[in-house]
Amino acid sequence: MSDETTIGDIVALSAKDDAAGVKTTIGAVLQQKVMVSLEDKKKDFAKTFLTKTETDSKEPKSSEE
Repeated sequence: MSDETTIGDIVALSAKDDAAGVKTTIGAVLQQKVMVSLEDKKKDFAKTFLTKTETDSKEPKSSEE
């Protein structure tokens, strides 16, 4: 996707009465938004993938002190 499709492209194609172009462009814009969202999710996951989170232990504390 070297050429980013924008909402302006949809408007321009609508003004030209190019229904097929509008449909294709809307699909491209939605695909770009999904890809950006997935990339963000992958980055968030990668940040926490191998880090140990602090959790409360369910084991009872020993009374031997």
